[in-house]
Amino acid sequence: MPIDLELLHTKLEDLRIKYDHLQYLDTDPICFPKKYKDPLDIEVVSFISCLYAYGNVKSIQGFLKPIFEALGPSPYQTLRGGNKTLLPFLKNLNVYRFQTKKDNQIFFQTISRILQNLQTQSPLFESNLLDEFGKFNEKNSLPKFQNFWEEEIKKTSGKKTLSYGLQFLIGKSTAKSPKKRLSLFLRWMVRTSYPDFGLYQRIYPNQIPFPLDVHIQKLIQILGITDRKTFGSKEAFLIQEFFKKINPNDPLLYDFYLTRVGIIERCNAKYQKVVCEVCFLKEVCLVFGSATGN
Repeated sequence: MPIDLELLHTKLEDLRIKYDHLQYLDTDPICFPKKYKDPLDIEVVSFISCLYAYGNVKSIQGFLKPIFEALGPSPYQTLRGGNKTLLPFLKNLNVYRFQTKKDNQIFFQTISRILQNLQTQSPLFESNLLDEFGKFNEKNSLPKFQNFWEEEIKKTSGKKTLSYGLQFLIGKSTAKSPKKRLSLFLRWMVRTSYPDFGLYQRIYPNQIPFPLDVHIQKLIQILGITDRKTFGSKEAFLIQEFFKKINPNDPLLYDFYLTRVGIIERCNAKYQKVVCEVCFLKEVCLVFGSATGN
């Protein structure tokens, strides 16, 4: 059955209005960069937060909160300070899921070295996402960015290959994965409206791939947007193209709000009366319709 775009748009707007409040930022890793005002701090903290944004919210926050507390009022300045400010911080780093303590030390040493070599102006990393013509390329820009970090981490480690944990953290530049954590970083950096920061001026919201985290993957299936079972970089742009039908200039507008359905409302793409009956999306949800005969 074809999707009623007008009805879907209406329901998405209802969802946006519901979650368009600061109180809901604590349910998302964007809560960390939101604590800073300096664009340099925001960009660095955003990049770190997005790369470690895998696992459940409690685990992510439990790992990142002590890190940003230890980095002080300006994580950018602390990381840029080199060994004098960094050594006590590195010593106290912990394991996080696939990353060993050594992995995390190498990663933060790499960021520190890169920041020391960059000019002290925002944005820091946007140029690494652009091609030789200064444009964002949907096929090559994210792999190029990953490759940059892969090579820099190798310099820090002194090894020709990355450990499993570091490779997972950055992602493989040659993989056809949706690159969801880097896509999320791009959303934060590129979009100018709530809850994002709009620090990057040479990349546009309608160019970046949709961040296909597990919540979005479930929701786009039960909303009838796709029937695909696997998700890669191709699907990230296909979903972006779908949402362009609703908002051509800002297809990622509803990403934050849709993920609240999974994180806060505990939608698991199966009918649960206590969840589904009060959901703002129930009128456009295939699961709800099938369970209730609507």
